[in-house]
Amino acid sequence: MIDCDLPSLRKAARETTQASVQGEGCIAPTPTIEALITAWVEAFNARDLNAHVALYTHDATLFGSRPVLSIGREAIRAYFAALGPEVRAERFHEPQVIHPTPQTAAIAAFVDFVDGVVPSPYRMTWMAVQRDGEWRIAQHHGSPRLDG
Repeated sequence: MIDCDLPSLRKAARETTQASVQGEGCIAPTPTIEALITAWVEAFNARDLNAHVALYTHDATLFGSRPVLSIGREAIRAYFAALGPEVRAERFHEPQVIHPTPQTAAIAAFVDFVDGVVPSPYRMTWMAVQRDGEWRIAQHHGSPRLDG
């Protein structure tokens, strides 16, 4: 099992990939699930939409906090662009990862978002696929945790 507080995720990703998300549209290599999670959190918190949507497959789907299914990178970009400027991922709890095949991963985790100072705890699931040695999100679902 891995420690998935954000500093540990960043360290694990850097040790694995020797890179991190830096600058608009620059995406770190994601040869591991840990690197994918780190790149996602860093792109999300930096509001780097180019790097963020590059972590999704071209035909990815996303059910988020709105009652609409976002299909494809441009719809996913619009979804994340519409979030408030103070929304941040504060903690990505240790994910549970199942590999139905070596190139697919079902990922489930609790994620603590904040909007400014207002907590917004979520449950998040991803189906990730590995293509050309890089992990990408093919399906993303997030829903509020009622236990707050």
